[in-house]
Amino acid sequence: MSKLIFKTLYIFSSVEKKAKVVNFLEGTNIITSSAVDGTKRGKSLIAKCLYHTMGADCFFEPIWDNKDKTYILFFDIDGIEYYMYRSGSLFKLFDANKNVIFKTINRNELGEKLKNIFNFAVQLPKREEEKLEITPPVYNYLLYYLDQDRILGTQFASFDGLGQYPDFKENVLYYHFGAFDERYYEIERQLEKIHEEIKVVEKKRVISEGIYEKINSNIRDVSYTKNFELLKRDVERTKEKYISISNALSEIRTNLIKLRNEKAEIMASINSLKIFERDNEKQIKTLNKHVCPFCNSTIEDALSLRISKYSISEDIILLSNNMQITISELERKIEKQENEYKKWLAELKRYEDALVKKHGEIDDVLAHRGYIEIKDEIIQELYTLREKIDQLSKQERELKKEERGYIEAKRKINTRYYELMKMAKNQFNLEEIKDKSFEKITGTFKGGGSNKPIATIIWYLTLLKLRKEFNPSAINFPVVFDSPNNAETDQEKKGLLYKYIVENTPKDNQVIISGIGYENEQTFGVAFNHVINLSNDKYHLLCVEDYDDYSSILIELCSK
Repeated sequence: MSKLIFKTLYIFSSVEKKAKVVNFLEGTNIITSSAVDGTKRGKSLIAKCLYHTMGADCFFEPIWDNKDKTYILFFDIDGIEYYMYRSGSLFKLFDANKNVIFKTINRNELGEKLKNIFNFAVQLPKREEEKLEITPPVYNYLLYYLDQDRILGTQFASFDGLGQYPDFKENVLYYHFGAFDERYYEIERQLEKIHEEIKVVEKKRVISEGIYEKINSNIRDVSYTKNFELLKRDVERTKEKYISISNALSEIRTNLIKLRNEKAEIMASINSLKIFERDNEKQIKTLNKHVCPFCNSTIEDALSLRISKYSISEDIILLSNNMQITISELERKIEKQENEYKKWLAELKRYEDALVKKHGEIDDVLAHRGYIEIKDEIIQELYTLREKIDQLSKQERELKKEERGYIEAKRKINTRYYELMKMAKNQFNLEEIKDKSFEKITGTFKGGGSNKPIATIIWYLTLLKLRKEFNPSAINFPVVFDSPNNAETDQEKKGLLYKYIVENTPKDNQVIISGIGYENEQTFGVAFNHVINLSNDKYHLLCVEDYDDYSSILIELCSK
């Protein structure tokens, strides 16, 4: 079991020559300020900067110019210390002696590098590709950070830039819980590929069986004969399939010509309508100036003519829309006919290839042998296709058997998720949240009013409990909750929520909470291991003193 501990956060503004240095302890930490006038002191800013430094993108207020800031985070993983340096898109990781381990400006590469020290990284399929990749590190932190302005129930809304992977929520959760891994995605890709192969082979089998039945019916009554005329008639019967295919192609070709001509005529009509519409619009503009569009004479009352022209304009629009709809319908018909034509062409080629092999010296023995050979080839092909389907079906059964292990893991997770959410809901009496909404981890819900942050917090902590229970060997990241109590939450609920967070966060996770008005254990009935009290002026978290005291580390790490 591994855990990460944030120890010291450095925030530098080289432009202002100011900085802020904040120390944290293992266990529970709270960043607070006066209950009387303690807003806008920088509590949320400190909370945001932690995972921002580690490679996520947080939502900063417009007043905070993030571009000219440099962040350094001193942290510990199982007794091994590191420094993470971030300036814009540049990331550097240093060991405890400030030796460079790596540097990068690419988030996916950052995720790959951090995997080496986390021994954990969420992996997801790339958009529109089959390949699985290590994600940017923000997906590692989704369960561990909550922004006070983005408390939206079961949505992961606290980090920016999460659009890289579509529908990521389910896959990320199951990956954190250990239910999904590289093998799971490999199984799903192979199953999808096998399903497509079976469809293709099955289609070939149906076509081959049709050809077989036709050939079989043609040779069923063939007898050995040296009568040349009878032989010619026999051969003609074998051409019936060829003729039927040719007729089908001819019919489709005729339909295509007809459809394309219809489309061309309508397109010409649409172009004519456009010209007519432009002329009509010019006439309307002329009438608006009380000038006759035909003789350029002045018209005192052009209302009736304008009404007529507007009516014509409306008719043109309606007619143009109808023509465009007709064009779309014709294009769909043309596409359908073209696909049908390709299918028949393929069958014709196949039949011609088979017949070419059999054309030789025309005598009754060779002709009969040709029929039989074609039939035998089709039989062999059908056997090969059947074997291929059996082989693919066997692979499918084996993969589905392996897949059942992952399905069962998901079932257990969802069962436990429901149990934990039910208990938490009852504890806070959240009647507005229906039990059905958390039967699966993909379900959504949110509380109303003062229950909104409570519902969100219990969801996040439930996810952490599931991760601890089902994936205990994975690294434990610090839990950072920015002002979990909003302005609508009463004093009693604030105390209950702080206590709930401290008591229900897995013990191996460091806890960092920001909140206004905390003084001691009596304030909300809960004690924290470390209290960080901010007394600076509003909007002035950074100070000259911290810059003077700690700028040497900025200069040292920046230069490497």
